[in-house]
Amino acid sequence: MTTFARVEYIEDGWSSVLELKSVNGRFCDIHIRLPMWMNPIEDRIKKLVQERMIRGRIDLNIQYESSDAIKSVFEPDLELGRSYLDAVKFLADDLGLDGTLDLPTLLCSLKDVITVQEQGPDTEKAWERIKGQLEELLDKAVEMSVTEGVALEKDLKSRLSQVEQWVEDISRRTKEHLKKAQQALKDRIQSILRDVPADEGRLIQELAILADKLDITEEIVRARSHIEQFGKFFAKEGAIGRKMDFLLQELFREVNTMASKSSDSLISCSVVEIKGELEKMREQVQNIV
Repeated sequence: MTTFARVEYIEDGWSSVLELKSVNGRFCDIHIRLPMWMNPIEDRIKKLVQERMIRGRIDLNIQYESSDAIKSVFEPDLELGRSYLDAVKFLADDLGLDGTLDLPTLLCSLKDVITVQEQGPDTEKAWERIKGQLEELLDKAVEMSVTEGVALEKDLKSRLSQVEQWVEDISRRTKEHLKKAQQALKDRIQSILRDVPADEGRLIQELAILADKLDITEEIVRARSHIEQFGKFFAKEGAIGRKMDFLLQELFREVNTMASKSSDSLISCSVVEIKGELEKMREQVQNIV
């Protein structure tokens, strides 16, 4: 399912904007954008999202600013500086050179002696604030998913009811089609033999073979069972999306067999309608966890 949620806060010198977007996916794929100084708490943020969002492509964008602006802190590497000075002194003594090494020359010659580190607001304080805001954001996202889920359930139930009706139409049509096919076979045999008496035993055998060839009773029974099982999923909790998808594949297979075994045009038309509806249902089911 697609979801979108947004929360904003401005309080006590802190301002924040949190946005979450998600689209359907097989796995829980989380992408987080946040200020660099918040990197130490990124894992905690991701874990909180994973607890609420089971699967999908999830994009979380966090903008967080504090009155405590990011500072640049200069840190000297004393060990590196001493090592450099020792090397210069050794070189001067060994070559018999005069002169002294002042600080500007040292800094220009060896830039790594002093490094710049960015120091932002306290990440633990930021986590204390952002946790509640993130939970609110996730509540909104889940609420939107539930609303979309209700609409999705209504749509699937409607389509399932239509598929069930078509299966019953096929069931009724099958009996009529079998009678007509058997009568057509009798007429054909009599037309070929004309005045020659037909072998009654042989005729009965041929009619039985035809009935077995055209019989789709087993497929109809299994299709009804799949439809019934699918309907029960609506009352279940937990992850049912993949189970629904598998059941629709099985139902599709039974309907395909009906089409291949029956030569009736009306049954073929109903099968085409069912297959089209099942494809739409499978597309919808991909949005269910």
